Amino acid sequence: MKVSVNEESDPQPSPLTVGETVVSIKVLSADGSNSQVYYVLVMREQIPMAVSFRDVKEQVSYECPVTLTALYRPISINQSDPQHLFSAPYIDMLARRSKVDPLNECPLGDSWKVLEHDLDKTMSSALVNCFFAYRGCESVVKLAEVGSHALECPHKPSADLDPKDVTETSWYKKHFAAPSTCLEIETKHTLEVRNWEKRLQKAIGQDSVDNLCSLAQDNLKLYRERLPKPGDLQQYENGQSPLDCLEQAAVYYASAIKLKPRDPRLHFLLGLALEEQHYAAEMYGLRRKSDGDVEDLSSAKSTARQDDILAVCKLHGFPGTPTMENQLQALDTEYHQLKEQGQSGKADYIQTLFIFLSKKAGKDGSAGVGDEESCIHRALLKYLDAWSLNQDFWEYNLHVGRMLLLQKRNKEALQHLQTGLALRPSQPALRFFTGLALLLQEEASEAVEKEAALFLQQGLEHVIAQSCNTENNYSGLEPSVTDPLSSVRTQFLRGCLTLGALQQKNTLSQKPMSSEQVYHTVVVMAARGVCRCVCRDEVAQQLEWVLLDAHFALLQSLIQQKKAAGLTQGQGKQGETERQAWVAKRCQALTGLIRLTSIPACRELMDMQEKVCQVAVVTTPRDSHALCLLGLAQLAQCDNDHGSQRLEGAVANACLSFQASIELEDKPQSGEPPTQLTKQQWWQDRLAADKEKAVKGTASQGAGRGGSGPPDTAVAAGRGCGRGMGGPARGGTAAAAKTPTRGGKTAPPAKNTPSTAPPAKNTPSTAPPATVSPSSRGQVGAAKTPGPAKPSSSKTQLISPSKSKPDCSPSPAKPGPTEESAVAESGNVLPKALLNRRSHAPRLGLARALSRSADSHDQAHQLYQEVITMAPEVHDAYIELAEMLEQSDPLAAVEVYCRFPLKPVSEQNFDDAFITGEIVRILMKQGLYEHPELRHNLIAYGKVMGLGCLEKYINILEGKFMSSLLKRVYAGIHDKSVEDKDLQDFFKFKCWI
Repeated sequence: MKVSVNEESDPQPSPLTVGETVVSIKVLSADGSNSQVYYVLVMREQIPMAVSFRDVKEQVSYECPVTLTALYRPISINQSDPQHLFSAPYIDMLARRSKVDPLNECPLGDSWKVLEHDLDKTMSSALVNCFFAYRGCESVVKLAEVGSHALECPHKPSADLDPKDVTETSWYKKHFAAPSTCLEIETKHTLEVRNWEKRLQKAIGQDSVDNLCSLAQDNLKLYRERLPKPGDLQQYENGQSPLDCLEQAAVYYASAIKLKPRDPRLHFLLGLALEEQHYAAEMYGLRRKSDGDVEDLSSAKSTARQDDILAVCKLHGFPGTPTMENQLQALDTEYHQLKEQGQSGKADYIQTLFIFLSKKAGKDGSAGVGDEESCIHRALLKYLDAWSLNQDFWEYNLHVGRMLLLQKRNKEALQHLQTGLALRPSQPALRFFTGLALLLQEEASEAVEKEAALFLQQGLEHVIAQSCNTENNYSGLEPSVTDPLSSVRTQFLRGCLTLGALQQKNTLSQKPMSSEQVYHTVVVMAARGVCRCVCRDEVAQQLEWVLLDAHFALLQSLIQQKKAAGLTQGQGKQGETERQAWVAKRCQALTGLIRLTSIPACRELMDMQEKVCQVAVVTTPRDSHALCLLGLAQLAQCDNDHGSQRLEGAVANACLSFQASIELEDKPQSGEPPTQLTKQQWWQDRLAADKEKAVKGTASQGAGRGGSGPPDTAVAAGRGCGRGMGGPARGGTAAAAKTPTRGGKTAPPAKNTPSTAPPAKNTPSTAPPATVSPSSRGQVGAAKTPGPAKPSSSKTQLISPSKSKPDCSPSPAKPGPTEESAVAESGNVLPKALLNRRSHAPRLGLARALSRSADSHDQAHQLYQEVITMAPEVHDAYIELAEMLEQSDPLAAVEVYCRFPLKPVSEQNFDDAFITGEIVRILMKQGLYEHPELRHNLIAYGKVMGLGCLEKYINILEGKFMSSLLKRVYAGIHDKSVEDKDLQDFFKFKCWI
């Protein structure tokens, strides 16, 4: 038989691309009469580090919005213009959260994913620098070959670290140089058998420690093999889940301890198994179904607790949905008041709520270590047990030290880590955490910072070198999270962010990684860690924080550069324009990530988003989409701000931004900033700051501003106070909350201004991160924007407005100018891609702003109608307009809902069910049981949401003797005739016949 590969009869090697390579194999029968084509898809492992292209223009073109490095298995969003490209694993992860384009929130259609194999092939031929160029490697290779080169690169960091880096330090010479000297450790710990440990000691029929340990190892292997993958809905038989294997391993280790209680290794191994249970719950959503010792916080219980938290907040002057900080403050106040009143029982429950909320707010796992009932705290106790039995073993000191760092017991932690490092000077994890502990001491001199930076870089380089190790054969199993330098450990990644901050000051001088390279590496590792998380709980949120922090640091770094390397080839103004486009692209990517994050709303997150929105507007002040996002942020600012003066200023600024966005539609993005923008106080403050800098006129400041001014002066908007653990600098005076209500809509919080829209009913207090509906319309995260006077000193709370889907194409109602008619100020024809597109989003935002005042309801009504005309598939416009009309004219609200273009009932989703549910609710409330819209909406609502949601309506209709209507509704929900025999029997039972 003849065989041809890639349509070539002469067999030739098929070069592999960096992502997926499709090989076609055509096989002909012996007589040539029949043929069959087979396709082989060869998928390479993802490059575990950030790639630096030689041509920065290629760096911009091939940059993934999530990882900010080379695209991996690139996928484009169908019909996106300009083309939106993502790496396959990350767009799949984001699409599971919300079925919208992360960059512009256009709804993803049925065939939204376009595989870009040609782009993969083109990109694979681009030239890139070696990962280890900072160590002296001058090799330039193709992207498809950079991984292979890294495996053999002579400049790859050595696996053997020089002990002199440790033995020559001042603290080593002082405490460990002489055989008789040692470092006194403050930790006091007594070995004891705890109740929870006794309950684990239940292995029966085993009297050998070695056998028990062997069985534990077998169960740990099974646990890793059975771990669920993101997107999989695996069902496990009783006793066969990964958690069952992990718990059984803990049982075997605990039983071995009972046989040999003085063996420190057994205590240590049990600690590792317990810590793995923490990650099993928080990363993979594996929970105990029945265990009185560890509570199973289901989504219902979590929601109930959040309701209680909001009730306490309301008591202490925080109505609506307060920020995370205000919720914690209210709980703390309530706790102390109950203690003073002697109500210890209620105070204990408030403390439970505080711990529950703290875990959601934590960014580095410190809250879990402080919870005595948590697995991770129990792991710390077992590490301490092991250390108390053998204080001179480096591994026990390492794990105790890193746990104490999480508890903020920095001095104690340093003692353990330095002791361990003295025992094993070449151990990279000990070096890394010792460097981190050195920086967290009260007084860290310049020499200490240099020593710490060296240790931190060596730890990071060890992780990079391990990924480039030919001996690490891929086994198909995820890397273990028990490694202290695992990429899913937030403590390790935050230490890397600390290194990036140090390198911004050029702390290291010999073969240093640049701060940008560190941040890029952190972004790659954090993004991969987020993808490993099956559920969106504590670990996923902490990893997302790291991802956002590193993104933000890279954005600031790009802004601060006078001109990006390589873009200066663009000769003056052209090069600056390209640099501005790169900054705008980074802003768009970061804003999209913030919108889709599972992190609960807090000031710090929203403050970041506000700064990113401002940077985007400063970079491209005539970009209609950027102005719309800024308006949404300003509108959200006022939702929880109860000061009338600031409230009016925030609404006014939001209206100006939306008006500017609408006015700039179909117009060029180049030119002078719109008047509505220059009127805003934050913009005027920025100009005043620029003028002040110009007066000072220092050379460094002049270089920082560059030639054009706006993009570089945006640094002031992006600069904030430093945050713990050495993360990038950020401010912290903004907050928002994403509270889905009926159909996923965000409920407006309590405000001082009058509003005709009633609050949503039966609204859950806070949606658990893991239960965000993928079909939701997507809540646009909001960001604080400075108000009229001294914005930096004000402290406000925010809540996100409900998000909307912008149009993916210009509206036919008002076509934009053609390419021939678009003329720039210079008289040249402007490319069509640089024209602002028409969108319903700014009109929807402006309508929301105007609806806050009864005096402007007519204008808001007109804008909502315009949005419905432009984007008839957007739920929010119908919902908000109907809520505005409901109090004064309920039937008009029903008419608005009835205009929504509902799909056939079999294709309707939960958002559609909200529309039908509202029609039913209003008609039933008004007693309009004969209304022509009631029956088919009852059927549609019941089909999607289930008969249980109709129970109260059925009872009302039974009381009104509407038997005929009830029979037709039941028949319609079950797709049967009213005359169906089974239904007839049911109707007789219900006495409807």
